[in-house]
Amino acid sequence: MKILITGNMGYVGPSVINQLRASYPDAILVGFDIGYFGHCITSAEILPECRVDLQYFGDVRQFPGEVLRGVDSIVHLAGISNDSIGNRFEELSLDINHCASIELANKAKAAGVKSFIFASSCSVYGASEDSPRTEKSPLNPLTAYAKSKAFTERDLVPLADKNLSLHV
Repeated sequence: MKILITGNMGYVGPSVINQLRASYPDAILVGFDIGYFGHCITSAEILPECRVDLQYFGDVRQFPGEVLRGVDSIVHLAGISNDSIGNRFEELSLDINHCASIELANKAKAAGVKSFIFASSCSVYGASEDSPRTEKSPLNPLTAYAKSKAFTERDLVPLADKNLSLHV
C-alpha cells in the first residue's frame, strides 16, 4: 500500500504519519509539502519529513502528476490554516485550500487513486449561540479558511464513485 500525505510537515501531519505508521507498518508513506516553516523547527527530535519513506517539496497548486504514480490513498492536509492570513488574503487562501484541493482530487481520480481523505474542519459550522454543533448542523463558515473547507467538502462529493471513495 502506498499512501500520500499532503501537508505532512504541518501542525497535524507528523501525528497523522505516526498513526499511519502504527496502523500500516508495511505501507510506503510519501509526503508532499511546501516546507514553508521548515526553518522554524527547533525542538523536534526528528524532522517531520524524515518520518516518511519519500518526501516531495512543492506547492499543492502545481501538484506534479507523477507523484500519484502507484498511490492507493491520499490524506490531504495541505492548506493555509491561519484565519488572519486567510482573511487578509482570501482569494489566495481559497485558491490553495479549495481550488487546489479539487484539482488534486481530480488528478487522483484520473491516476487511479482509490481513496481520498480530506481533512476538513469543524470551523465550517461557525459560531453557536444556542447549542453545540454536530455534523448534522447547517454550515455557517465565518472565515476564509472555514469557507474554503466548506466549499471543498461540497465540491468533492460529486467526484466519489465506485473507483474513488471520498472521506470528508
